[in-house]
Amino acid sequence: MHKILERQIKKIFGSTDSIPKSLEAFLKLVDDAYKNADEDRLLIERSLEISSKELLEANSKMREEAGVLKGNIGELEKMNQLMIDRELKMIELKKEIAILKKTNIA
Repeated sequence: MHKILERQIKKIFGSTDSIPKSLEAFLKLVDDAYKNADEDRLLIERSLEISSKELLEANSKMREEAGVLKGNIGELEKMNQLMIDRELKMIELKKEIAILKKTNIA
């Protein structure tokens, strides 16, 4: 018999031996309901535990990947700045070439 039901019966009837025969079928159904509720609760707890573990693993993996992406972004920013600097230097050199061409022609 489920412990909660047993306590309730003892509270009302004094002992489990004092249960009227007419209530035995009903109390069997109540006992089964308590046991099913416990089983359902355990199943839910296990499901939550598994889901929590999966979410923690996914979160950890996401943090790792975010770190890698930050590193990649840093590298891309460095490369971008190098390319910008190169283009600015090319513009400056083209201007110098244009000035030199004008001075050589004149």
